[in-house]
Amino acid sequence: MNQMKRRIFQTLTLALATTCAVHFGLPTSTYAQTTVQAQAEGLKANVNVVNLKTGKTATVKLTYNGQALDASRATWSVNNTGIATVNKGVVTAKSPGMTYLYAKYNGKTVSIKVSVSDPDKLTSSETKVTMKKGKEQTITLRYNGKALESKKGTWTTSNSSVATVSKGVITAKSNGTAIIRATYAGLTVSIEVTVDGTSSGKLEANESELNLDKGDKKTIKLRYDDESLAGSKATWSTSKSSVATVDDGVVTAKGKGTAIITAKYKGYEVEIEVNVDGSSSGKLEVKDDEISLKKGEKETIKLTYDGKSVSASSATWSTSKSSVATVSKGVVTAKGKGSAIITAKYKGYEVEVEVTVKDSNQLEVDDTSITIKKGKKETIDLYYDDKFLTASKATWSTSNSSVATVNKGVVTAKKKGTATITAKYKDESVKIKVTVN
Repeated sequence: MNQMKRRIFQTLTLALATTCAVHFGLPTSTYAQTTVQAQAEGLKANVNVVNLKTGKTATVKLTYNGQALDASRATWSVNNTGIATVNKGVVTAKSPGMTYLYAKYNGKTVSIKVSVSDPDKLTSSETKVTMKKGKEQTITLRYNGKALESKKGTWTTSNSSVATVSKGVITAKSNGTAIIRATYAGLTVSIEVTVDGTSSGKLEANESELNLDKGDKKTIKLRYDDESLAGSKATWSTSKSSVATVDDGVVTAKGKGTAIITAKYKGYEVEIEVNVDGSSSGKLEVKDDEISLKKGEKETIKLTYDGKSVSASSATWSTSKSSVATVSKGVVTAKGKGSAIITAKYKGYEVEVEVTVKDSNQLEVDDTSITIKKGKKETIDLYYDDKFLTASKATWSTSNSSVATVNKGVVTAKKKGTATITAKYKDESVKIKVTVN
């Protein structure tokens, strides 16, 4: 009935406008065109495309002939309800993919494209840590697979008497358990921290006795609770500054004689006896007393004695930990993650080189096993040496293309079954088990 009245009103309006135009000598087409255009405006949506993350919602608003239309008066439908659903204009994203949404009213239809992507993801390098009182540990974050600066997150602790946190650095305070939380972009990750209040309180030096020539310098390295301790954190002293002085662990031989160097830290102390020969000849040196390698790499240590090159085969070489690094005629080979001391001896003198070995570059993924529904797609993110790697840089393959295919990291589920997806990059590879149901 209302629709019939509206049509009668529009017809009378058109007739009146035409009569006025004729009476005043105006063209009638202008008035007729305006009225017809208003009639043809029809059903419209406020958007053409809706982009959502899985689990999120958005509201589509309608107008009919230029007037707001109550969403409940329209009939709504979606091509693929596995990707998105709709209820009175409210769209809910269900899983990644693309589909179309339709609204129908009074014989008119409007379509809206709906694109759904994976939800945002926040992860941490650790979910559970055990620490000793007084120690620190740094937690790193990833947002959607990419490294995130820790300072960008909001960090909190459930128990500051047990553990505190600042920009991702956790400090163990006392015995107990605390939950550290990091929040970014509305997402939160938790790290359970257990603090063992006991401490061995063991202060050690890498040397118990030094034999130096006048003018020589030697760095004493400390360890506390089996971890490296910066020399600047300890308090150093010498029993006889005319024989040897010390500054942040660096001992300088001054004159012939014997002196005791003492290092103190947190109530503990360690002593090193220094014997200085008054002569200045016989100085064995290396260019670098610290080197860093990755597992499998090699490095050659070059020696000088009294300022002149020494053949590596003329010296006697040893390692403090062969599982970390070995040495043969000055050639160091990195074996496994950790630290080792390489020692070279020549004519009664010796020199040390600290070797730190890190893991070799690794190719990694977030999940090594995924489950996908038939017809769905899943994107695999790669990381090389802890950095995000563009999928197109890797070589991808599938063990069973009838079950699942892969193209630049995007896996497409074909039929029920299992397949293994393999990604290769720079001699490294990683496998992902795909189950299609």
